[in-house]
Amino acid sequence: MRDLPGPVGVEPPAPATEGGSTPSFVRWTQGMINRLVGVSDLVLFLIAAAILANPPVALLESGLQLPQMAVISLAELLVYVSVHERLGGYRVERYADPLAAFLFLLAGLAPALLVSLVLLWTFLPSALWQAQWLLGWHLLLLALLMLGRLLQRWLIGVAARRRLLRRRVVVVGTGPVAEAAVRALREDPAAYEIRGIYRLEDEPRTEEVAGMPVRGDLAALGEYATAHTIDIVVLALPQVSEAIGLMEAVSWIAADVVIPFERPETSPSFAAIMPLGRLRSLQVLSRPFKGTQGLLKVMEDYVVASVALIVLSPLMLLAAVAIRLEGPGPILFRQRRPGFGRRPFSIYKFRTMKVNPHDDATTGTTGPSDPRVTRVGSVLRRLSIDELPQLLNVLKGEMSIVGPRPYVANMLVGNERFSDLVNQYAERHRIKPGLTGYAQAHGMRSYALRSPENARRSIEMDLHYMTHWSLWMDLKIMLRTLLVGLAGRNVF
Repeated sequence: MRDLPGPVGVEPPAPATEGGSTPSFVRWTQGMINRLVGVSDLVLFLIAAAILANPPVALLESGLQLPQMAVISLAELLVYVSVHERLGGYRVERYADPLAAFLFLLAGLAPALLVSLVLLWTFLPSALWQAQWLLGWHLLLLALLMLGRLLQRWLIGVAARRRLLRRRVVVVGTGPVAEAAVRALREDPAAYEIRGIYRLEDEPRTEEVAGMPVRGDLAALGEYATAHTIDIVVLALPQVSEAIGLMEAVSWIAADVVIPFERPETSPSFAAIMPLGRLRSLQVLSRPFKGTQGLLKVMEDYVVASVALIVLSPLMLLAAVAIRLEGPGPILFRQRRPGFGRRPFSIYKFRTMKVNPHDDATTGTTGPSDPRVTRVGSVLRRLSIDELPQLLNVLKGEMSIVGPRPYVANMLVGNERFSDLVNQYAERHRIKPGLTGYAQAHGMRSYALRSPENARRSIEMDLHYMTHWSLWMDLKIMLRTLLVGLAGRNVF
């Protein structure tokens, strides 16, 4: 977790962007909408159950006790959701048609009502003597769910008009496979939006593909991807093996990477099959934190960072006073680091080293005896207090609480650049960098920079985190950081 602060106040310019846009970490998907609709159904069930517990009209007087109503409501909810999912009711196209939405709601509520009747007949038959409350409750529940569907239909219409669900696509290649991919994507403009076509260096300088202009080479793609959101990268090359060889060049882009192929009988086991309009494609890389996962990750970051800033503000104030009393120089320093999508951002830390405007920040600290570290800085580093200002980076949306460590762009491991030493280094930029991370919580803080073996191991840990993420995993990393990762011999 320890990186050497470079020249204080000296920041290289950010790459040029079109319209000042930035890559989006959270992106709307149909899966996210379906999960949000499911959550809204849960909320409406709870509202209906609360109304049943405190009925405003005599029609809903059930005579049931609170535990009994809770059991009935939970059983119905489980049956409704299970049947609704099995019938395909949680699909965006279902919400767009009011009649279809109504029929799917009936199909889910009918077996739920049957379950209630069976439970009451078995355990509380007296409640069925005057069962008008049961009919009234289900009519209320149906009305609430239908109102929810109408509201969801309107919101989906707004999302469609704002093109929130269209997937932004770039195509790499200018040959016949690229032409077929472009034509297939243009047949479904509601689902796909082609943002650019890019050629390889050894391809002819074609000006357009299937009537769409070629925007440049892979370098131009890199500039565009740094500044804009991309959902799908299509590697449209004549041979699948050629496209696979190109994966490393685009592995840092936070997007699904697919390879279209023509032979319908091909069903490889090493990659998922993903439709690309009327074409089939191999999905060789999947975008991390897709849909709901990205939303949960962002919510986690803002909640944890806000609480941590409130709790730790006295400690941060003491650290600032100690730095100021020790001698001249800024309390905080800012340093440019490549972040999500390789876009540079200014990382914040408490200053722990003597100001040296000529230090290029490519060499990490050598340990506690490093003469560049101040006395106060040594204490701050030992206790990881110098990292706390990065909570501000989290609230700015530039970092996450948990994620890969954002190293200096040209950080050295021995005599080699970290990014050159490990082939998969670039994939770390597919997610936001973190204040702590899986590698850092398991002993790979400054030690990741001490040897090539440690460097490779730390990247393996980062990739493991990206592919196995869960909220529980983040919680374990944060707890491990608090208990064993904030201090010790591997921290400095």
